[in-house]
Amino acid sequence: MDFLTPPNLNADVYRNMTITDRPVSNKHLQFISIYNEKSAILGGSNLTDRYWSGTVWYYNDITNFDRDKAFLQIKTESGVCDGIFLQSDKFVIGEDSGALQVFDLSAKPSDSEELQCAGYAALHDNSLLTLSAFADKEHIVSGGMDCCIKVWDISELMATYSFGFAHTDIITCVDAKPGSDTEFVSTSYDCEALMWDIRLSKPAQSILKRDAGLTAICWSFKQPNIVAIGTDDGEIIMVDVRKGGVNVLSISSAFSRPIHRLLFNPNSERMEELAACCDDVCVEVFDINNQFSLIYKDDRHTDFVRDLTWFDSHLYSCSWDTVVLKHTIDFENNI
Repeated sequence: MDFLTPPNLNADVYRNMTITDRPVSNKHLQFISIYNEKSAILGGSNLTDRYWSGTVWYYNDITNFDRDKAFLQIKTESGVCDGIFLQSDKFVIGEDSGALQVFDLSAKPSDSEELQCAGYAALHDNSLLTLSAFADKEHIVSGGMDCCIKVWDISELMATYSFGFAHTDIITCVDAKPGSDTEFVSTSYDCEALMWDIRLSKPAQSILKRDAGLTAICWSFKQPNIVAIGTDDGEIIMVDVRKGGVNVLSISSAFSRPIHRLLFNPNSERMEELAACCDDVCVEVFDINNQFSLIYKDDRHTDFVRDLTWFDSHLYSCSWDTVVLKHTIDFENNI
């Protein structure tokens, strides 16, 4: 038996590698964000290795999202959960460790460019799952597994507001109101959705309670009083949150699995389109003005779809199957 390799030799070698020496995994894409044709970020986590590390790829061309086509990449010591742009050359990521990192694109003396960490804070006590930027792009809101919501001043990287136990279970999604610097909404596995206004002495107002956990939420760009909410049992619920009362407008049993992401089309001519994905391989787009009629469906992914983003009338999706897909939505030819 002396000729056999000791069973733990490879593990010891790998354990002693630094984060920069470990191979980059293309698996488990977690988020995608596109600022313009020259600025996009893609985040992925290595969820099956000894170390749940992450990678963020920065692209200066969105025609090809292959990992080897990325302009720059950075590695993180824990998995990445979400990322948002503040400017074309500045973005924020949230990590499994509870850390928030700010990166910007900086020129090196050799006339090349690199991504530099412009700020780091670890104030969440568990995984930071969701991020959203306010209209001024100087403040963001975060939520995570510690049931805490924080509002950040990015210039100082300080949590100007911290709402401990904002919910009584994991916070699944936050979304800042379009055009606002103070209002946002949140959902949680505690089966409740809240609307927040940090200017008020009692900032939170309940806008929906269900018997199932709430997993996704987003504001309508066309009607800022309308939000779409996704549930753990696959429903999409449209809610009117105007002052004077909360009104459930419609409910659709869109999926048989938990909703993961909802996103209205920001195109001023197509704001009735709502993109959705769940814990499955499908990407679907609905017309909310026509009783949630299905406009588009795609099931080319081979693992869970984790994020969606709209850009220039196209929808992009990323999945745990390592693939980014571009979807062209033909409104005239409904399914």
